[in-house]
Amino acid sequence: MYFNLEVHICIEGTRMLSKGRFATRKKSEIPLVAYQIVRDIKRETGYRTTLIEKVIVNGTEDITDEVKKIECMPIPPLDNIFW
Repeated sequence: MYFNLEVHICIEGTRMLSKGRFATRKKSEIPLVAYQIVRDIKRETGYRTTLIEKVIVNGTEDITDEVKKIECMPIPPLDNIFW
């Protein structure tokens, strides 16, 4: 499944728009792809203070809240992993 994605973010007061065409297997994976884009931008800009302002799919569907939930999820503990 292909979709168009627009990510509006603010990095230390400077607003930025990143957009493109991406692919996923399921529609439920779209917020994860959007978060990966935000994470890549953070990495490229030196992990400066970054605010997600808006995430739009196919020009109409706003998934900003879903992406922010992923960003705020705690890292799972490694205690239960068996090597």
